[in-house]
Amino acid sequence: MGMTKMLSGSVRQARETDPTLLRLKLIGQMEARTLTGESVLPVGGKTRALLAILALSDRKPVLRSRLAELLWSRRPEDMARASLRQEIHRLLDALSPVGVELIDVQRHSLTLKPALTSVDAERILTATVRTIDGIPAPEEILLGELSGIDPALDEWLDQQRARLSHHLLAIYEGCLRELTDADQVDDVTDRLLKVDPLNEAAWRAKIQNALRRGEHARATMLAEQATRVLGQQEGLTPSPLTQGVLASVLKIPGSEGGIATSDAAGSEVISAQFSGGDENFPLAVSGQRTDPMLALPLHLARMAAGQSRKISLLILTPFTADGHKDIELKCATSLGDQFELLFVHVDTFDIVAMPEGFVPDPVNPMASYRSLGADYIITGAVRAGASDHALRLILKVMDVRAGGVIVWGTHYDLPEMDPMSVASGLIGPASAMQWGLLLAEARRIANRADGELSALGKAARVFMLLLKGSNEVFPHVSQLLEMAGTEDPREGNIALMQVLYCLIRYENDWSDEGTKLLTTGVQFARQLVNLKPDASGGAVLLATLLMHDRASLPMARSIIHMLAKTLGGLKSGNDLPDYMLCHLLLRLFDEDLKGAAELAGQLRNNPYHSPLYILIRPFFMMVMMLGGERRDVIEMGRLMAGLYPNYPSALVYYLVALVEERESEEEIQHVRDHLHRLVPDLTIAKILSRFPYLSEAKKTELHQAFLGAGLS
Repeated sequence: MGMTKMLSGSVRQARETDPTLLRLKLIGQMEARTLTGESVLPVGGKTRALLAILALSDRKPVLRSRLAELLWSRRPEDMARASLRQEIHRLLDALSPVGVELIDVQRHSLTLKPALTSVDAERILTATVRTIDGIPAPEEILLGELSGIDPALDEWLDQQRARLSHHLLAIYEGCLRELTDADQVDDVTDRLLKVDPLNEAAWRAKIQNALRRGEHARATMLAEQATRVLGQQEGLTPSPLTQGVLASVLKIPGSEGGIATSDAAGSEVISAQFSGGDENFPLAVSGQRTDPMLALPLHLARMAAGQSRKISLLILTPFTADGHKDIELKCATSLGDQFELLFVHVDTFDIVAMPEGFVPDPVNPMASYRSLGADYIITGAVRAGASDHALRLILKVMDVRAGGVIVWGTHYDLPEMDPMSVASGLIGPASAMQWGLLLAEARRIANRADGELSALGKAARVFMLLLKGSNEVFPHVSQLLEMAGTEDPREGNIALMQVLYCLIRYENDWSDEGTKLLTTGVQFARQLVNLKPDASGGAVLLATLLMHDRASLPMARSIIHMLAKTLGGLKSGNDLPDYMLCHLLLRLFDEDLKGAAELAGQLRNNPYHSPLYILIRPFFMMVMMLGGERRDVIEMGRLMAGLYPNYPSALVYYLVALVEERESEEEIQHVRDHLHRLVPDLTIAKILSRFPYLSEAKKTELHQAFLGAGLS
């Protein structure tokens, strides 16, 4: 079914089921109708304008001073307020047939009650890519009949019309980034070009869609039409991307057949057609940003072949400071710069540079940030810390596409104000933020089919599945990773998820298939180190896998020792999570199990709320069990059993701790029975096979503990 048919049906259904008492139509001829269809539209232009302002204020209170300013900008304030009071009475009288109060009138403000009223323009302003099918593209101007009432109102109306158009453009362009059906692409491009006839993304998609269907004559006609339309706009030069598409279709000398994307000769000719042949005319470099989590639509797949798509971040620097102390202001600037540099070297993200002099739209700042290509914005604020001389950094991440919803946040108490100390100290929260963003992206695309996802999107889904803590997800995870590896073998996040999958499955699947994954995990860990050489986590994971092979234990020790030495050389490096992990592993190698358990306790309580540490919580349970911290293991075991009841390894450590601490037999039996249901053929020999790095004496001790727990 085409989008147009779905659209008409959705609109009709919305009209039939609209339960609101007042329905306002602001696009085209203004209307105000009750549930029964009776018109209650005020007669006077000022009264109608008052109702329109309230309807387009996002259901927030509007100050009386603001209303008076918009409707009587050329009158003295006292006269304007008196006129406003009269118009409020007229508006309330006009709406009185509804039978209930639709406007909340307060001493200083007015609000249109949201539960009782519906507004056509508001439905467009709150629409998303998912709901756009039910929203018609406006054929007429917003509140055209109110123009000329007051200069301030005219300016406000222009802002509202621009806001409406900008939102529609953003939604339609979002549709183009996701749609794969040729008919839907054509429908969206038609609607997009009605709003913005000069939209290059729409012209490119329409032309390429025709070529993909084999309609070369139509593609040529569209290219000629695009050339005329874009050429009529004085001072406009299409982007090189658009020029390449037009050149390839129009067979301009120097261009090759097919969809060209970087045809220099063709671009020069097209550019001359738009700029009058001025060689110095600047090229407007603009492209269509696609969702990095989704597979490319058919009309863009060839055009962007080989191009890396990443999550785009805009870091608002400098970070803000509450006080006016020089140290706080200086610190805020330094922190913002340091945080930006930390993300530059992470290949999952693109860092958007803020143009000089850029000022976001005060009405819709998120749309301004989105126009720069940002998916998320990161903000920081320096506050007073726990002591008089301490400073605390508050970090927040907001999803630009969701209108600024906060998806992650944490705080960090700053060490010494030495720049090197600050830079090193930020590594922990930055790393946690990266994992938090990957999980946020996975949740955003949770309702998408596997086939719709890009390689990076599949990696994000794997991470979310692994966080479920269940052996049942392993077949799905394996399938996703195989698909993603075929699509993009150079994507470092795929290798990372492969390593995590192999390690977690090896620890929770004692079958031959699970055991074989150790070798596979080592291969992917080495690939990960090559793809992400700057990330210390790859080396930690490689050593963690190698330590499970007795012959590779010296190699694992050397890797961790060198990494700990490197990280320890950083200012404040001793507080880094990876540094603490290194020393935890070194203590395991040396059988300093008490020391290892102490570090595990510190890491599991990390202040940055990293999803990674939730994923590896059973590893901390294992270390603490070995170190004799049984009360902590029981506490974590009860948490895991409640949140992730199908995580076998966590149940093993939980069960041993319960028995050794002589907890209630009922709880012990419950955990034992559940573990047996999950892994009926589990034996002590299989569990001990996962501890080759321990001495024979320690393994004998563990054997007795497992026997006491009732394992066979």
